[in-house]
Amino acid sequence: MSPTKSLKALFWLRTFTILGQLSVIALVETKLAMELPLMPMLITISGLTLWNLAAYWRQSRPWETTQLEIFINLAVDATALTFLLYWSGGATNPFVSLYLIPIAIASAALSARYIWSTSLICIIYYSFLMLYYTPLPPMHGDYGSDFNAHVFGMWVNFILSAALMATIVAGISQAIHKRDQSLAKAREDALSNEKIVAMGTLAAGVAHEISTPLSTMTMLADELLHVPDPDQLLHPDLILMRKQIDICKERIKDLLDHAGHTRSEGGHALLLRQFIGRVVDQWQVMRPEIECTLSFNEPFQNPVILAEQTIAQSITNLLNNAADATLENDNTHIVVSVLNTQQELNIQIDDEGSGITPGLADQIGKVPFTTKESGFGIGLVLSNASLGRFGGEVTLTNRSVQGVRTEIRLPLNELIIEESPSNG
Repeated sequence: MSPTKSLKALFWLRTFTILGQLSVIALVETKLAMELPLMPMLITISGLTLWNLAAYWRQSRPWETTQLEIFINLAVDATALTFLLYWSGGATNPFVSLYLIPIAIASAALSARYIWSTSLICIIYYSFLMLYYTPLPPMHGDYGSDFNAHVFGMWVNFILSAALMATIVAGISQAIHKRDQSLAKAREDALSNEKIVAMGTLAAGVAHEISTPLSTMTMLADELLHVPDPDQLLHPDLILMRKQIDICKERIKDLLDHAGHTRSEGGHALLLRQFIGRVVDQWQVMRPEIECTLSFNEPFQNPVILAEQTIAQSITNLLNNAADATLENDNTHIVVSVLNTQQELNIQIDDEGSGITPGLADQIGKVPFTTKESGFGIGLVLSNASLGRFGGEVTLTNRSVQGVRTEIRLPLNELIIEESPSNG
């Protein structure tokens, strides 16, 4: 249990303890007719209440909570308990075993030296109360003997101690469970990031190597465009090839230029609608065989955002996946729907493929896999990882009619540069 959570737990535990102390004193005074020294006991409870109010105020401060601070709080609680027990029978009081509670809390939240220090303080206080205390006054004869009152007090003390110990142990168990989950998630992320970094390094190397063949292809395409072609049969295809080569060269240049750069260095300012439109338009040049319908649905806010290159590439990867699935199912149409509400971008890509099988659903975005003969299976993994850097996620679900809906959810808080008053 972290020191911050321990401090908060101590506040609430102390609050219930104060209420319980007042209730017990009221019960003893009114029902059992035992005349306790109320003045020193109420002064002690008042001091503990003031300390608890200070602890409540402390929780709202930005200062880091330390183990020493938790130890001081436990020492104050043990001291207050000692004062109360001194005026109510000392070690003969059945509530003397409440000294175990500070020790239990220290064991859950503090290091060994503070655990032993807390234990030593409680042992000293308990030993002191063995010798010095104010005896409990006799109980009214109508309610039985003093021994019966002691047994009853032990029963109440056992219930309170059991409840507190169960609460503490449950909190420790939950904290350990959450820690184990966090460690498992961290290990999984580390392995995934290691694979992604390796793929990124390989991609940068390949991008550098293929820049020369692309330059050669550009030169050849330009030469072919100047070759006389009376029927103009090859001219449209050569123009399309030239455009696609230019896009490939631009992508490689972006990859090499932005490798290792920070987010702010990896993009430029664009309106959100302009950013999405540009990504889809450039992709459409690369995939002219696909009919793509792009719509911006209401509500749609159109802020100026940082057009981060990795986000654009992630969307392109997902569009390619949708296009490939559609073509494999002998269709040619995909639908892209975009909306932006409460600073969260939502992009839905509906393809007309054959869908995904339940066995593959668990692997999506986590490990490389592909259903295409010529695929490498890394596009979705890279897209999921890239969008995850900005708090986004990708989900794939089978559509009710045909194909798969790829949904991108991306918070725009970190990407918005300027809010736009226009929704268009």
